[in-house]
Order: sequence, then structure tokens, then C-alpha cells
Amino acid sequence: MIGWLSGTVAARDPIAGELVLAAGGVGYQVAVSLQTLAAVPAVGEPCTLWIHTHVREDVIALFGFADPIERRAFRLLLGVPQVGPKLAVAVLGGFPLPELLAAIEGEQRTLLERIPGVGKRTAERILLDLKEKVAPLRDALRGDAVAVTPVASGSDFRDDAREVLVNLGWKGKEVDTALAKADDGSHRSLDALVRRTLALLMARP
Repeated sequence: MIGWLSGTVAARDPIAGELVLAAGGVGYQVAVSLQTLAAVPAVGEPCTLWIHTHVREDVIALFGFADPIERRAFRLLLGVPQVGPKLAVAVLGGFPLPELLAAIEGEQRTLLERIPGVGKRTAERILLDLKEKVAPLRDALRGDAVAVTPVASGSDFRDDAREVLVNLGWKGKEVDTALAKADDGSHRSLDALVRRTLALLMARP
């Protein structure tokens, strides 16, 4: 079982939600949420991720997290019926972790339903199973902040941001409208632009 990996970022793929971490002469393909991807530095920079190893009969998949608290939240989500690892990563990517935990604790079902792939029944099940379990994680996160590594200007990667969000399940017209508001040229990374646009999408009534 892999607890964490520490190495160098060999590749980042925001569209697939993956990165390759080079460690000990091996390139590990790791799936990550949008929130974790925003904390991952540029290619060639050192990086440490907390790892959950998901084993099935036909595949072994690695899921990486910026800190062990996000990994604990991922594992809580995996304990919810009908929530697999891909959906758990999507839920974690929907909001910054403190906001997600607050939404679960506050039983904000309609907020969870805005995450692509989360329907009414799944949201209700997440709230029922986790609302009493997230307080320790929320408390542990107080005062924490995520740093985003600058790489380029927002207008240089609007097309990539659109592809990321459409790939997550958002409708193209909704993404275009939100991107027009979000891309003011001040975002210095693709991840920052995606997160800002995602925040606007999630705020839609």
C-alpha cells in the first residue's frame, strides 16, 4: 500500500484530471481533483501527494491528494453507497474542501446537486451518511490555504479551461458564459481560471 509519493512532476493533464509523478525512476500516473491539481506545481518541480490505492480485478489506480485531510474526505465518500472513486474525485473537485464539508454538515442538498454526476438521490445519501462525520475534518482544515503555481495568463488557456469543464459534465453554453465573466486576464494558471469559472457555475441558481 502506498501512503504517499514524493518526486518530480513529469506531466500535468487538467483535462483528464491526472498527473505523472516521477519518483525513484518510475512515473506514477495519479488521478487528482481540481482542488488538488491547483496545488500541484509546474512540470519539473518537486511535489508530494498523499495516495489512496484503489484495487480492482483489472486495474490498480492511484488517487493523489494535496494533504491527508482531503484523502480522509475521499475515503469517507467511498463509504457512501453508489459513490465510486471517480465520482468521489468529482465531488471533491466541486468546491474547496472547507466549503464542501460545510455543505455536507449543513445538509445543503441542492448545492451538492450542482456537481456534475451528483443527482438528488446521491446527494441525499452523501448527506445522510456523512453529515455526522465531517466536523473533525472541517476543524482540521481551519486556517489552511492552497497555493497555486503561476504558469501563464488566463486568456492563453481559455480553450483548455473550456475543455476541462465540458469534460466534467457542464454544458458548453453555460461554460462559455461563465468563462466570459471569469477570464479577466488576472488568472496566472489554467487551474486558477478553471476554479474561478467553476465557482461561477456552481453559484448559478
